[in-house]
Amino acid sequence: MTSLAYLCARYPLMGGEYYRATRPAALAAWKFGWTTAACTKMATFEDNDGGPLSFVTTTGGVITPEIIVLRPVREWRQHWTDQAHANGQLVIADLDDDLWMHEKYEELSVTQPDFYNEWFWNADGVIVSTRHLAARLRDMGHRSPIVVAPNCYDPFGLNSSPRPGNVIGTRLWLGGRMEADLELYDRLMLPLLEDLDLQFMHVGADVDQGRFVDRGWPEDRLIERRSVLIPQLGDALAGLNIGAICMADHPYNDAKTETHAVELASIGVPLVAASTHRLYRNVPGRVDPAVDDVRERVRQLLEPYTWLKESDRSRRWARSLSLKSESRHLESLLRIVNVLTSRRARYEVGP
Repeated sequence: MTSLAYLCARYPLMGGEYYRATRPAALAAWKFGWTTAACTKMATFEDNDGGPLSFVTTTGGVITPEIIVLRPVREWRQHWTDQAHANGQLVIADLDDDLWMHEKYEELSVTQPDFYNEWFWNADGVIVSTRHLAARLRDMGHRSPIVVAPNCYDPFGLNSSPRPGNVIGTRLWLGGRMEADLELYDRLMLPLLEDLDLQFMHVGADVDQGRFVDRGWPEDRLIERRSVLIPQLGDALAGLNIGAICMADHPYNDAKTETHAVELASIGVPLVAASTHRLYRNVPGRVDPAVDDVRERVRQLLEPYTWLKESDRSRRWARSLSLKSESRHLESLLRIVNVLTSRRARYEVGP
């Protein structure tokens, strides 16, 4: 029976770890009968430091998997991959961002080295979130099998009962955004707070990673809440009436997903998605990132009848996309596992 462990960079119920580790692990166990776990700690056997790598689950259990799936983990080094291979374990890298296109990549490589380039190019296989990212990695020379597995959203997990109102906002970790995105929020959203008598809700605020109040936004117009685990996101967004997304034309964003749109639409709020990103072309509420277009969209959503119609459209879109993404993610995961295990079997048996 296949056994698989995800090694996460953060707690497994946070953001990307939930969509690309915890939920896929649970679904693969249910659908394929695999032994799976999402973990944050690694260990070796006490009497065999050079033996197979094991991983500690959040409940204190231990799994020694046949396959290791690595999120972008800062502490992983090539020698761990070598040790896994020496003990017959396969290593798959999972990636949902174009790390090399981050505007501060060179700076972060010096101040916060993650050693990703040390081992990533030697992984047995790669799972990515978008076709663009798959093409980028192939162009950059990665020779291992690469499959596209969209984020595994929960189509029912963020249900809520929002109402029309004047609270607009988003779920956004400012520390991970390109400055061009934040400048769009400043230009397109900030003036509307006074003009249309709105409040802006920001879930993801952090003293170190950034708040809108630190960008000069009026504190009396802001509702800023800290990041929360995904199962708590619906509660954290309670009181939100309109979802806002601003995504600039930046190379780092080319590999991004529609995650924030799905999260906001899943709780049933209509969207104002100011972006020309190709992934947003089918998002309900997409508008060009222009002052007049955004203002008119928001003004329309302050009318209860339009709000109710658009709320229903948002929720139906999010649920449909979530179901499709879940199915495709599992298909891709199964495909790469089958490819890698069959390759290994041929190698072990020989010609």
